[in-house]
Amino acid sequence: MLSVFRIISSVLLIILIKHTLLFIFFYFLIGLSDILDGIIARKFKLESNLGAKLDSYADLLFYSILVFVFYKLFPAIISDNFKFVLLGIVFIRIANLIYTKIKYRKFVFVHTISNKISGFIIYFLPIIIIYTKNSMTVWISLLLALFAALEELLINLRYSEVNLNRKSLFSK
Repeated sequence: MLSVFRIISSVLLIILIKHTLLFIFFYFLIGLSDILDGIIARKFKLESNLGAKLDSYADLLFYSILVFVFYKLFPAIISDNFKFVLLGIVFIRIANLIYTKIKYRKFVFVHTISNKISGFIIYFLPIIIIYTKNSMTVWISLLLALFAALEELLINLRYSEVNLNRKSLFSK
């Protein structure tokens, strides 16, 4: 239910981009529900493949919408150079989805530590940008996201079985 809420709320962000307080409220709720989703599922033993997939789709939609939001809110900081790195990340993510669909006959999103860290940093990136007004924070965030995307692709290339909760390329 929390993942479905995140999907709906992520779409609402586009509508609320000009309404600062509502935008911030829903943005905060999306992050909080993402954190609580996993905690509640583990605590009450409600983990499921459907829940993991919904969580991944909610993340994918949220971060896709976040790219649009970044360009609308921070056009002076988001330079053309970032677009190439961002396109690289998108290309790797799409290649990974196509590869896993062919290899496993389903789309696979692996919940690695690097995916979680890069997601956490990118979630807080708008706040960081507001306070630092520095493009270096964008570079660091994009490079972490690029590393996470590459690691996930390498995991799917390396291992024959699906493990959605594999921690890293080097874990079993």
